[in-house]
Amino acid sequence: MHYFGTMSLLRSWSDGKLMLAATLLLISAWNVPVLGVLIIPAFVLLLELAHRPKKRFLKLYAVMAIWNGATTYWVAYAPDSHGLGVVATTVINGALMAGAIWLGMRSSILWSKFPRVAQYSLLAYLPFIATWIAFEKLHDHWGMAFPWLNLGNTFNALPMFVQWYKWLGVTGGTLWVLMVAMAAYEWLSGRWRKSRPIFLFLAPLTISVTLWFLPQHDLPIGSVKVAVVQPNFHVPDEKFSIPEGKQIQKVDSLLSAHLGEERVDLIVLPETFLPNPRELSSLGFTTRGINQMLDGFGNAAIFGATTFDFQDTSNVYNKPYGSRYKTSYNSAIFHVKGSQSPSVYHKGKLVVGAETMPFVKYLKPLLGDLALELGGTSGSFGVSRERKVFESGDKFKLAPIICWENEFSDYTTDYVRNGANLLAVITNDGWWGNTRGHVQHMRFSGLRAIENGRWIVRSANTGISCIIDPKGRVHEPLGWDEEGVIMMDVPLLEGRTLYSRTGDWIGRFMVMLFAVNLFLLVFTRFFRLKPR
Repeated sequence: MHYFGTMSLLRSWSDGKLMLAATLLLISAWNVPVLGVLIIPAFVLLLELAHRPKKRFLKLYAVMAIWNGATTYWVAYAPDSHGLGVVATTVINGALMAGAIWLGMRSSILWSKFPRVAQYSLLAYLPFIATWIAFEKLHDHWGMAFPWLNLGNTFNALPMFVQWYKWLGVTGGTLWVLMVAMAAYEWLSGRWRKSRPIFLFLAPLTISVTLWFLPQHDLPIGSVKVAVVQPNFHVPDEKFSIPEGKQIQKVDSLLSAHLGEERVDLIVLPETFLPNPRELSSLGFTTRGINQMLDGFGNAAIFGATTFDFQDTSNVYNKPYGSRYKTSYNSAIFHVKGSQSPSVYHKGKLVVGAETMPFVKYLKPLLGDLALELGGTSGSFGVSRERKVFESGDKFKLAPIICWENEFSDYTTDYVRNGANLLAVITNDGWWGNTRGHVQHMRFSGLRAIENGRWIVRSANTGISCIIDPKGRVHEPLGWDEEGVIMMDVPLLEGRTLYSRTGDWIGRFMVMLFAVNLFLLVFTRFFRLKPR
C-alpha cells in the first residue's frame, strides 16, 4: 500500500534497475566533482525504492554499501588501521544510511495517516528529513564518527553553488538535497506542480551565484605574510624513517630558496612534522633546534608533533609506563620568536582505527590496555576538550585545525566563536596515496572557509597545500607529491557569519524532532493512534 502515491514514470522499473541507477548516480555525484547535483535524483530513486514492498532495508543497504565502498575505498590504504576503516564505511555506515531511510519513510507513512498532516506533504516528510539529519549528527559525536559522506559535503568542489552555507552550514546543504528530492518525488507522483521542485532547486543556487560575484563585505583588520611549507616526505617509508634532523634541514633549504632574505609573520608546517615523540614538560627544550631554524625566517610558526605526558593514576587514554601512566597526543605546536614556552593544542577529533579505538571509554574497563593498543599505530591518543586559539601579540589569532577535525563543521566553528581570525589546517594525507581522498579533504576546507567567513592556510605533507579565501576559492595550490613553499599576504577578518554565530541549529532542531518521532513510534507499538 502506497501512502505517497507511486511515481508513474518509474512504475515499470524493476527494483534492480532502481538500485543500479541510484548507485551510479551516488557514485558519480561524489567522484565526478561537477556532477554533485546528481545526489538529488539519486535520492528521488531511493525514495521510490523505500516505498517498494519486500526487503526494503536490504535493497537500500546494498545501494549504500556499494556507494560507501566506491567512494571511500582509500581508507583501506592507512596502515595498521586493522581494517576498521573499511568496515566502518561499507558495512556499518552503509547499514546506518539504509536504516535512516527505512526508519524515516516508515515514520512518514505513519504521520501521513492523519488527514491534517497528509494534506501538507512537507509535514509528512519531516520525520524522514529529521531521521536522516539525526544520522548525520550522530557522526559528529559518537565513537565511530565519519561525517565524510554527509549530503551537504557533496558540493565540496562547487563553492559557487553553496555560498549560502555561511548562513545555514553544511547541514543546510543536506536539508536542501532532501527537500528538493522530496519535492521532485511528489511532482512525479502527481501531487505537486513542477514549479515547486524547480523553485526549491534554483532559489538557493541563484542566491549563491549572486553572492559569489559580490565583493567581500567584511573588511579586513589587517593582514599577515604567510609561508606555507609542503615538505613532501612519503608516508610511511620516508616520513618515519628519515632522521628528524634531515627533515628539518630540508625545510630550512626550502624556506631559504623561496624567502631569501625576506621574513614572514607566520610559517605553517604539516601535521606530525616532528616525527619523534616529545614530552610536554620539556617541549621548549626539545623543539629548540627547529625553533632556532624557524626564527631565521619568521616571527611565528605552527607545526605538528607527537607529544606525551605522564599521570599518576589511570584514565581512559593512558596506559602503564613503569610505575606511572603515559598519554600520547597528536599535537599542534605554536612557537613565537623569543618565547621559551610554546603553546600546544591536542587534536580533539581522532581518526577511528588509526588514532583511537571506538568507544574506548566503555571498552577499556572490559578489555584493559588492549582497548588502547587497538587504536592503531600509536594506541589511542588523548585529546583537548576546548578549541584553543593561538595568539601572536595583537597580530593574529590562529585556529589550529588538525587533519580530521577539518571534516567537523560545528567543531571548526567553535574556533571562530573563541576569537580566531585566521584558520590553519595542518594535515598529513600521504597515508591515502594519490586518490580522491586527499583532494576531497582539501575541498572540505573550502566549505569551512565559507561557513565561517575566514581565510584558511593549509599545509599538507604530500599535498594539497594551499590558501583558501572566505568564498572557498583555492589559491596557489601545491599538488600531490610536490614540494615547495607558498607565500601570500593573507587578510585577517573579524566579522562573524550567521552560521558562526548560531552554529548548527538545523542539526540540533532535527535531532530533537527525531527524538520526538522515535518516542511516537515506540508509543504506537503499544497504543493504537486513531487518525483525525
